[in-house]
Amino acid sequence: MKKVIYWPVIISLVGHLALITASGMIDLRDNVRAAEIFTVDIRGMEPDKLSPQEEDKKVKDPPAAEAAGEEKAVSTDGVREETVNLGSSDVKYVSYLVKIKRRILQIWEYPEKAYEKNEEGVVVVKLSLDARGNLVATNLISSSGSTLLDEGALGIVRAAAPYEPLPNNYGLARLHILASFRYKLIE
Repeated sequence: MKKVIYWPVIISLVGHLALITASGMIDLRDNVRAAEIFTVDIRGMEPDKLSPQEEDKKVKDPPAAEAAGEEKAVSTDGVREETVNLGSSDVKYVSYLVKIKRRILQIWEYPEKAYEKNEEGVVVVKLSLDARGNLVATNLISSSGSTLLDEGALGIVRAAAPYEPLPNNYGLARLHILASFRYKLIE
């Protein structure tokens, strides 16, 4: 009789231990997307899509940073700056970048005229933040082919400013963030 009771308890314990162990391997970061009539996908840009001017400005870090999609740069005046992709999974940046995404997505709207014209495309934008989180520059890195979508992405990045101050442990005067906005109409 006792053996009949032990087996379910042992199976339950093993199952719970497996779930607890597996939950440590599951990425619980902000991956849930709500169903919408329109979607915007904010993703980190691939490094090979930078303009020639951006390529000239950056100074690459060690290979581990390159593999993570991170690039560090120091401007000519000695100010410490870094460039990261908005979709970076680097532990150093991920929590700050999630806040940036949320801030942008809270106010994001598909540009009305682009919607009426059924325009779709991908816009790549670089936003530059100072240590206090102020937006000091926005640049269009790659056009969608639609002026309305390009201006919409730049406008949303500007409207979402100011952002949260950079964490002190970054030790940066400026953080450049590369973001891809994918505008897609869903039928």
